[in-house]
Amino acid sequence: MENQPKKWTYLLMDLEMTGLNPFQHGVIEVGMIVLDAQFEILWELIMDLCPPEDVVIDRSALEYNGFTIDRIAAGRSYEEFCDIFTGFYATYFSPENKPIMVGQYITADIVFLSSVFDRSRRSKLMESLGNDIIDTKSIANQANAIARYNNIRLPFQSTSLSKPGWLSEVFKVAGYQAHTAKGDMLATREVLLKFLHFKR
Repeated sequence: MENQPKKWTYLLMDLEMTGLNPFQHGVIEVGMIVLDAQFEILWELIMDLCPPEDVVIDRSALEYNGFTIDRIAAGRSYEEFCDIFTGFYATYFSPENKPIMVGQYITADIVFLSSVFDRSRRSKLMESLGNDIIDTKSIANQANAIARYNNIRLPFQSTSLSKPGWLSEVFKVAGYQAHTAKGDMLATREVLLKFLHFKR
């Protein structure tokens, strides 16, 4: 079993933060779900983090994601997360089989995840992830760009998961708790599956 090739394909990701500036704000929740080539869920890692003391906590961000100062204080340190992530990653992926990372506006999550690794002096962990991504927000923007080019109605009035006209609303994806790592990951997965059958 140990020498068996790792066949897992996707790493679905969502992070909750104390704000939107990666140079000031920090990560307070990390969610990762391993998916196979058919987007079936194989395993998940969901963890609250407690950022370093110099991280700015924007109260409006906490109103958005529902975190409290006490919950943040009870989270794992960045260093602890890096140790757990290393074992998690090695179980499902390898240097020869890096994941395709999936998310809603995943570029922001990647930047914040990189800041966690950097602050833990584990910046090389970012290299293990590679640079292949699928971003559901970008897919929606691409569909809108095609519509604009052809001077037809935009298929998506919002490319967000959580605003009026959002992707979840258009695709009738419901039942997941918004602004939580797990809820947003599961909604993103459903939206991506809908995109696979989306006809322009």
